[in-house]
Amino acid sequence: MKWITARRRHPLAGYAVVILALTLFGVGYAVIAPSAERAEAQTLAADAAAAEQESSAEDAAAGKEIFTKSCASCHGPDGTGGEGYTGPDITGEGGAAVDFQVSTGRMPSTDPDSQMPRKPAAFSQEEIDDLVAYYEAEIGDEGAPGVPGDIPQAAPERSDFEDHHAYEEALEEWETEYESYIEGAEDTEAGMKLYLANCAHCHSWSGGGGALTGGRWAPELHESSPRQLYEAMITGPGAMPVFNDTTITPDEKQDMIAYVKDLQSEPNAGGVFDLDRVGQVAEGFISWTVGISLIVACAIWITAKQRAHD
Repeated sequence: MKWITARRRHPLAGYAVVILALTLFGVGYAVIAPSAERAEAQTLAADAAAAEQESSAEDAAAGKEIFTKSCASCHGPDGTGGEGYTGPDITGEGGAAVDFQVSTGRMPSTDPDSQMPRKPAAFSQEEIDDLVAYYEAEIGDEGAPGVPGDIPQAAPERSDFEDHHAYEEALEEWETEYESYIEGAEDTEAGMKLYLANCAHCHSWSGGGGALTGGRWAPELHESSPRQLYEAMITGPGAMPVFNDTTITPDEKQDMIAYVKDLQSEPNAGGVFDLDRVGQVAEGFISWTVGISLIVACAIWITAKQRAHD
């Protein structure tokens, strides 16, 4: 301290302080200032974010046109339905529900009060994505289930591509994603147990569907994509209960979906008397009923012939 005090009045002390301050400032700026590479990376990231935002806005604009033409007549321009509209309030359903209903062809519907069967989708997957983008940006409530984008959707359709090479590339990419998801299931046997405990009583052990009360039915699952199966579990369409990620975890859902896809790939050994794999109990009951009916018919025929002979 005495050394500093003795020299602070030196004629060059002021210059030394200025030089030291400039040196420290320069070193500090060099440390925190972005390099050319970092600056370029930040610029590219900003440009990418701006492009993505612009693309999202374009997708939402295209989706708004689809919603206005095909959905607003039933659900209203803001999705709340209400007086004068036949469709329900869909603001709390979430993008996953929109994607499920439209991708399975159940919506748009000419009769919202009736259960709609699965049929070919009215829109391409790109148009459905645009519709979901508009719904989530302008209509849907925050916190509602969104589209699980990391789960494979249905295989691409050739009609959605102008170029065959582009279709082949999209199909190859989808197959890779699909196989990775199905083979990534940790325990298909656990998925089977979860399916039998939670799904089989409506959709049957084979995924072939079945009748419910009130004239409704549980649809068959053989044509459903992994994403549609997942969306059905987290949104609970129709009379189906909701299995959120707390009730059944995403990994468990993956196990269940892998099991369902295994069911789809199993050959049907029904033969000539194919009952569409409705289930062992139902098949046994039908066989028993047919067998007893044949025995009774034979007994009646034999008795009639004997009386005629007598």
